[in-house]
Amino acid sequence: MKYLILGNGPAGVIAAETLRHNDPAGEIVMVGSEGLPPYSRMAIPYFLEGNIEEAGMYLRKTADHFASLRITERNGRAVGLDTAARLVRYADGTSENYDKLLIATGSRPRSTRRYPDSTGRRSRIAGR
Repeated sequence: MKYLILGNGPAGVIAAETLRHNDPAGEIVMVGSEGLPPYSRMAIPYFLEGNIEEAGMYLRKTADHFASLRITERNGRAVGLDTAARLVRYADGTSENYDKLLIATGSRPRSTRRYPDSTGRRSRIAGR
């Protein structure tokens, strides 16, 4: 069984580790698009303020953590998905097959500015 996880943030990391625990023989590939080890976005302000070193942002502290669990880390950005063929296409033109796919790429905050301020809450917060 080949598991493909798109996203190497906290959800992707925990999923990969849980899959390894439950399927010792399965092939696990975890894909991130930033070219960095999995890290905590919540730790970035502490790093910028000088309270922690860069390594303090990493979700796992040893460089061989994923390799020791036989979890393959791949750098790439998915741009296409063919669910019938069970195939993910990457921005660099390569593709990858899978048996099971998890999309754990996170989200982006949604601005509330495009919604009416019916309760006046935004105006009160902004001091208007």
